[in-house]
Amino acid sequence: MDKRVTKIYFTVLIIGILYSFFASVSYQSNIYTWEEKTGVATWDDEMEMAREGDAYCYRTTLPQKNTDDKVIVYNTVHMYLQVQIGERTVYELRPSEDSPVKTTGFCWNVISLTSEDAGKEIEFRVTPAYSDSKPRGNFLYGSYQDVEHKILKDRIFRLILAGMITIVGIVMLFYGSFIVRHGNVAETILQFAIFATMLGVWSICETQILDLFFPCNMVVVFVSHLMLMIMPIPFVMFLRYMYRNGDNKLWDICCYLNCAVIIVRVSLQVTGLFDLRETLFLTHICLLVFVVSIVAMSIHEVAVNRFTKQIKINTVCVMVILASTLLEMAIYRLGNKSMPLGSAGFLFYILVMGLENLRKSRKLMEQARESEIYRKLAFTDELTGLLNRTAFTEDLEGRIVVDEVTQNEIIQPTVIFMCDLNDLKKCNDTYGHDYGDQYIKMAAEALKKVFVDEDRCYRIGGDEFCAWSPEASPDKINAKLRFLEKQINEMSHREFVVKFSMAVGYAVYKEKEDSNLYSTLKRADAMMYEKKQAYKKSIADKET
Repeated sequence: MDKRVTKIYFTVLIIGILYSFFASVSYQSNIYTWEEKTGVATWDDEMEMAREGDAYCYRTTLPQKNTDDKVIVYNTVHMYLQVQIGERTVYELRPSEDSPVKTTGFCWNVISLTSEDAGKEIEFRVTPAYSDSKPRGNFLYGSYQDVEHKILKDRIFRLILAGMITIVGIVMLFYGSFIVRHGNVAETILQFAIFATMLGVWSICETQILDLFFPCNMVVVFVSHLMLMIMPIPFVMFLRYMYRNGDNKLWDICCYLNCAVIIVRVSLQVTGLFDLRETLFLTHICLLVFVVSIVAMSIHEVAVNRFTKQIKINTVCVMVILASTLLEMAIYRLGNKSMPLGSAGFLFYILVMGLENLRKSRKLMEQARESEIYRKLAFTDELTGLLNRTAFTEDLEGRIVVDEVTQNEIIQPTVIFMCDLNDLKKCNDTYGHDYGDQYIKMAAEALKKVFVDEDRCYRIGGDEFCAWSPEASPDKINAKLRFLEKQINEMSHREFVVKFSMAVGYAVYKEKEDSNLYSTLKRADAMMYEKKQAYKKSIADKET
């Protein structure tokens, strides 16, 4: 389910971004830049506002002097704008006639002034792109450079917080993809990292600093909407990994509901029926469903399962977010001051939960490494480093697969090799077990060079070795036997207390002849035994 949902929202994200690039080329506006350095004045109180039909008209009289190379900068959100100085239209912002969308997005509108404009009346005619939108003040007067610096100064802290959230998300994406990589821990980190990255990107778009440099750019508008639509899904998927009731169908319902809303909203935008702004209420409904569901699942988790440390931390962090957001809203309402406390709360959440996930992943990775060490010890021959008899038994059973159609057990193509050292007893009795161990290590060294890649090689007894390969064609078997013979021959020329020698037998699994792979093993062992007897006879003949 998780992979399917992830594919859906990434597909929609890519389609949405591509469409936003297409839509962004359909806007026309007059944007100017200036470099006069003087103070910046806020003209909100200077403007007289009147309604004329759907339009909001803001009027004021320009100063009698010093208007040369000055600008008035006005911020619009989903508004059409026409600016007149006297009887002359000096600025107009609206989509082109063949535009696929209604909105003009977020835009810092810059109106240039000259000495000829001094003392004249200026009118800003603002028309909402949507019926539920209303214009706001925020008229700034001064040199363009100073106005730009003021806007950046007022919003830079929000941008820094949003950038930090994004960076944390990207770092965790890297960690989950390349360090942890597998298992539920990696999935938990990746989903949380995706959520954090999307939250950061959305926060950057919401600062409206990008709109200062890319005015009326639909990429910024659509990316902001897409992030808001999609980021609840990875957050819910992160929570379901953290909760013990993660298999509850309510999690699935939330994710599929949000995917359906995303598809509907993007489809309506692409077809031109409704802009994303007009269908925003669908995402708000989804978010409400998410909140209710998460609260319900949290209560169920506490009631049925124990209140884990991670859930406690998550609960505290969510309360910090709520408190900081409510405080920001209260400060804005009471003092008309905007402070990024909500963003700071989210950054706190991302950092704390990110560190908690990293701590948990490190702990589980250490446990996995320890488990792997114990498994390796249980399945590895200590003397040679080859796999042991226990591993051989398990791997041989792994060659049996179930046919998806008939459900019958099928043994995959397998060739088994049996190898036995000659004269190991003579080496042990004459020169001691230390030399016997060296003799066994020499055999392992030769076999490791021959049986590689998909092959498996084992030490199953004192001087007995076994190997199998999935390459059961006669040509490949003969090539492997020739290579093994070459390795044995090279070992035999080494200076050692006895001449290196090994008896080798093999057998290919045959369905009509073998009831199982152990029958194949017996045939390979029989051939090896014949080779060993022939070796002993040749030695006896030489001695006589």
